[in-house]
Amino acid sequence: MTTPAVFSDAWTRAQAVAEAQKLKLLDPAGQNITVPDGPYWVMETAAGLADRAGAGEPVDLENGTIWLHLLVPKGTGTLEALELRKAMSVAFRQATNLPTGILYRGHMFDPPDLSQAGNRVRFSLGIDYEYQDILT
Repeated sequence: MTTPAVFSDAWTRAQAVAEAQKLKLLDPAGQNITVPDGPYWVMETAAGLADRAGAGEPVDLENGTIWLHLLVPKGTGTLEALELRKAMSVAFRQATNLPTGILYRGHMFDPPDLSQAGNRVRFSLGIDYEYQDILT
């Protein structure tokens, strides 16, 4: 499970980009009753490893991926979706004022599945992170 400090920082950064794009950022556990008619973002996180730095060490190491999914109505076109996703990526690549212990690393651009059911196409951005926390 992703540490709350990582989720909070990533959410704040993603929210700022979504607002600049005039799009909503939805929390999949937020019990959203309705979704926007146009494009919108959904954020998920996944921790790949969370463990002590060594036996008896007070440092907890965590790495994982922040997933930001841009969902666009079918027929919207690919170029606009790619531009929106690129802007989100740039915001994390140029991140400043990071909280102590958080580093954002490589980015993955997951291609959409054009045969997926439904009326939306998903363009995903995966942002690898590392987090070091001093256990108290």
